Amino acid sequence: MNGRSRHSRLRVGASAMGVLLAGSLVRAEIRINPQGWRFPNTYTAAKEMIRVSDRTPLIPGKETILKGYRRADGTRFMTYEIEGRVFGVQFDTDGKPPFEYSIMDADGDGKFETRIVPEKDGRDQGYVPQWVIDYYYSKHPELKSPSGAIKPAPPSLVDAPEPVAKPTPPPKPVAPPPEVLSQPNP
Repeated sequence: MNGRSRHSRLRVGASAMGVLLAGSLVRAEIRINPQGWRFPNTYTAAKEMIRVSDRTPLIPGKETILKGYRRADGTRFMTYEIEGRVFGVQFDTDGKPPFEYSIMDADGDGKFETRIVPEKDGRDQGYVPQWVIDYYYSKHPELKSPSGAIKPAPPSLVDAPEPVAKPTPPPKPVAPPPEVLSQPNP
């Protein structure tokens, strides 16, 4: 086993542990496949919807693009992407909510090595991996990347101070032309 694949497996394992520890009530089966789970063919599936969603407080606004598809066999799946980087896919194989499982690229290597199967009655949701958040801020250097421990304040119009109009400056005195000044004063 070379050092690189061992390091990659450790990162994947750490990412999976992060999923498990993300919430105290999270009950999901996590499976790791180092070769990656099979990604669905989005070209042959019928696209059914596109919408935006807010999936992480670490990026302001609705940052995640959700694209829903349906295969010829009736299986539905939805991809999750930010800035063109797809990081997760949820699958619905029986045609009824909720999704049965999801796959995720937890470390940004292009392989969807993490498979998450939530409990039947659970309302587990995936998370946005740190590599996606880092990529987002690399594309938007004008924004400051918050550290993982600090959540940015949600945008608010209530806290903005009222705009104050600047007073208009007094008009500048205009000096009369020299020919007017040379005339006698009556």
